[in-house]
Order: sequence, then C-alpha cells, then structure tokens
Amino acid sequence: MCGYLGNVIDSPLTKALMLILGMDDLVPQLRNNPGTGPAASIDIIVDDQGPLVRRAIWWLLLEHHEGNYRPSKYTSFNTRSDKLDQKRGAGYVPYRKSRCIVPATYFIEGTGPKGRRVYHRIEPNEQSFALGGLYRTWINRKTGEITYSCSVVTLPPHPTSTWQQIHPKSTPLMLPADPETVRRWLDPQFDRVEAFGQLLTPKFHQDVQCVPIDRPGNQRQIGKPASISAG
Repeated sequence: MCGYLGNVIDSPLTKALMLILGMDDLVPQLRNNPGTGPAASIDIIVDDQGPLVRRAIWWLLLEHHEGNYRPSKYTSFNTRSDKLDQKRGAGYVPYRKSRCIVPATYFIEGTGPKGRRVYHRIEPNEQSFALGGLYRTWINRKTGEITYSCSVVTLPPHPTSTWQQIHPKSTPLMLPADPETVRRWLDPQFDRVEAFGQLLTPKFHQDVQCVPIDRPGNQRQIGKPASISAG
C-alpha cells in the first residue's frame, strides 16, 4: 500500500509535472509537504469547472464527531482497484463521480514484519508522480463547512523482481503525465470507467529510483538505490 508520501513544491519535478499538465498556475496553491502519512491533510487536485487544489484528509471515510469530521475506524487511505466495481464498496461512487490526483515527489513502501520492516523511498526521474486518487465531500449541516477526504488507488504489485522485493502486495496507481488522460480522470462528468481499464494495470511511466531508508520519518539512506525502468 502507499502509506507515506511527500510533495516538495520547490522541486523541479513538481514544476515539470504541473507544466506538462498545463496546471503550472496551481503551483503557488500547493503546500510544501516534506512527508506525511495517513489521516494527515494533503493537497489534491480536482476538477470543479476547472482544475483546483483542495486540502483533504488522507482517509476516504470520515465520521462526524463533536462538530468536526475525523477519520473513521475503517482504514481507507488506499482504495484497492479490485474493489472499485463493488457497489457496496467505499470507492464505488467516488470512482465514478469524484476522482482526483495526488501530486507527489516521492512515496514510500515497506515490506516485512513490524519491527523488522524494510522501507524504500520511490523517486521519479523526470517529473513528480500524479497518483490516481478518489475523494469525497463532507458538509457540516450546522455550519456549512466543507471537508474533503481522499484515498490513493492501489493496484496489484508490479511484476518486476525489484518491485517484488520492495512491496509484493501492491503498487499505487501512477497516472501518465498526459494532459488528456489526466483531464478525463478528473472530469466528474466522465463516468464510463471502463475506459480506465488500462490504467489499472501496474506500470511505471518513467524510470524510478528505489532508495533503501531506515524509516519513513527519518529517511536516512542505508543502502544502494535500485532502478526500475519505465514499463
């Protein structure tokens, strides 16, 4: 699962992604995020009569508590792709009506038992990742305040032997840096989700570096990076 990510806004990787997507005017609206985990506030990009930056809780399902919305007891910072077509699933309606992208200059994956887990920071070579996500809108009926929540879509593990050693359970959905693909993904009126079938096959759209680190909160490099080529 994708459980830790960062989006460093002064990185040339971020600027390159936003320029390619024709959204470079949104860069000043993005907050600098050196690294954060689930249930934190992150920036997402949605389409509301044009691309906009929203602050969202990285946890799709929220519950109302003492006048505020907070993450529910059900883990939902990721949404598995094999559950997107389950009508009772949390991602069924958002997949059809409220998709988003999560810009990230890196994400972290880990494998192994708790206490002996091995972590890698996954870094793109050309431009930031445009992670495919879902979002929901929650309205406080008393105050009218709007809260956004989101999740990252996760796919089956990438078949390369390198990735199998890094995270053999899943791969986050990384959208290609293609303006038309991203426009369609963000379009709330586009509900023919069968058109996204090819996107739900695990794929790296650019070469990446997989840097072994001691833990997400420190990210001290502890070994030689491994490379995974686009494909």
